[in-house]
Amino acid sequence: MNADPKSLTSVGIDVGTTTTHTVVSRLRVETPPGGAASPEIVDREIVFRGPVRETPLLDRETIDVEGVAAFIERDLEAAGLEPAAVDTGAVIVTGETARRKNAEPLVHQVAADAGRFVAATAGADLEAVLAGRGSGAAAHAAETGGTVANVDVGGGTTNVAIFEGRSDGRKRGGSRIRETRCLDVGGRLVRFDDDGRIGSISPPAGALAEALELPIAVGDEPDGELLAALAEAMADRIVDLLEGPPFDPLTRELAIGELPTEPVELDGVVFSGGVGLLVDSPPIDPFAHGDLGGLLAAALREHERVRSWPVLESAEDLRATVVGAGTESTTLSGRTISIEPDLLPLRDVPVVDVGDLADLEDRCLRDHLEAAVGRLRELHDPSAVDAVALAIADVGPLEYERLGSVADALASALEPLPPSLPIVVVVRQNCAKALGQLLERRSDRPLVALDELAARDGDYLDVGTPIAGHDSVPVVVKTLAF
Repeated sequence: MNADPKSLTSVGIDVGTTTTHTVVSRLRVETPPGGAASPEIVDREIVFRGPVRETPLLDRETIDVEGVAAFIERDLEAAGLEPAAVDTGAVIVTGETARRKNAEPLVHQVAADAGRFVAATAGADLEAVLAGRGSGAAAHAAETGGTVANVDVGGGTTNVAIFEGRSDGRKRGGSRIRETRCLDVGGRLVRFDDDGRIGSISPPAGALAEALELPIAVGDEPDGELLAALAEAMADRIVDLLEGPPFDPLTRELAIGELPTEPVELDGVVFSGGVGLLVDSPPIDPFAHGDLGGLLAAALREHERVRSWPVLESAEDLRATVVGAGTESTTLSGRTISIEPDLLPLRDVPVVDVGDLADLEDRCLRDHLEAAVGRLRELHDPSAVDAVALAIADVGPLEYERLGSVADALASALEPLPPSLPIVVVVRQNCAKALGQLLERRSDRPLVALDELAARDGDYLDVGTPIAGHDSVPVVVKTLAF
C-alpha cells in the first residue's frame, strides 16, 4: 500500500505549423512508505482532449496570439478547469510556428493565462522526444528492450527520436533517449489558396525544388507530377535522415541541428504527426488538406525502404506531441530538499551547469564556482530575471565536511549576485537538504535546493509548489529555442 497518493493536474498545449491542440491529464503521484524514497509519477491519464484546430495566423510571419489564447481558454472551460487548478504541464510551439517572429511572446502569454505553473517550451529536439513519448515509441522500447525510432512528420518539420530499452538483468526497465534527428520537411511547406493555386512555398521546399530543378512557383495551378516528385524527394530525405549516416547533401542542407556520426540499427519504427497519421492510409484526394501532406504520406507509404522497416502501431498519431507535453514533461525532485515555500512557484529560471565537483580539492572549489557564477552573469542579467539556477552533477563524497566545503565555496561565489535574488541549487545526488541547510547558515539570500534532477547550460526550470508533505516539488526542465 502506498503511503502518500496524490494527483497533479497537467495541461499540454501544442501550437504547431498546421494545428493547435490542448490536452488535460491527471498525473498520479505515489510516495513509497519508509520516508526515504522519492515520490514518483506512477500513472498518467488523459482526462480531456480538445478539438484539433487550425493554428491561426495574422500573416505568414505572425501568429494570431489572441486567437490561440481564445482556443485554449475555450478548451480549459470545456474541461471544467480553472487556471489556478493547473499544477504543471507544457506549452510547446512546434515546427515552422516556432520561427514566427512573435513565437516567444505567444508561449509566455499562454503560459501565464493557462495556469500558474505551465512551462513554455519549444525546440525541435524536445518536440521529437515528447512526440516519441506520446506516440508510445518510448514504451515500445521499454517493453521489448529494443531500439525504437519515432518519426514525427508534421506540417513544418520531421523530428526523429530514438529510444533504447533498458534492462536491470532480470526484467525490462524503461527506456532512454539515444539521440534525436530533425529535418525541415513537412506536409505544409507547400500550401494552396482558396482558388486551388499554389499559395505559398516555404524556403525549405523552395530550396529542394530548386536543387531538383522542379519548376513550381506561387500562383501556379497544381501540377500533379511535379508536386508528386517534390513529395517523393521529401520522403527520400526522411528515409535518409533515419538510415544515415552517410547522409545525402540535400539531407544535410535541410537538417535542423547536428546530425549523428553513426547509424543505428532499429528494432521498430513508429510514425506520428499529422502526416504520419496518413501514412497507413493516404487520402484519395492528395490535396484534400490544401497542402502536400497527402502526397508526402503516399510517398512514404510506397517508399521501398519504408516498406522494409518494422513499422509499429502508434498509440497516438496527430496528438502525439501534445500528449507527450501534457503527460511526460514533468519530473519530481527527491524528498531531501531544502526550500522556502514562499518563493514557489518559480518559472523560467535560467540554468548554468557547474559540472562535476567530485575531482576538485576543497581549495579549488571556490575558483571553479566563482567561474560558473561569472559565466551566469555574462549569459543572464541578474537584474532581469526572477531567479537563477546552478546545476551540480556531483559534489563528491556525501560527507559533512565535504558538503560544508562546497557550501563555503558556494556562499563566496554567490556574493556578486544581488542579495535578494533567489538561487536554485540543483544536484543529482541525494543531498539537497543537507547542502541547503549548510548554505543557509552561510548566506541570508533566498534559496531553493533540489536533488535527484539533471539540468544543463541553456535549460530553464519551472519549479512548482510542494507536494508529498512538502518533501518534493514538480519540476519541468525546459529548452527555449527562439
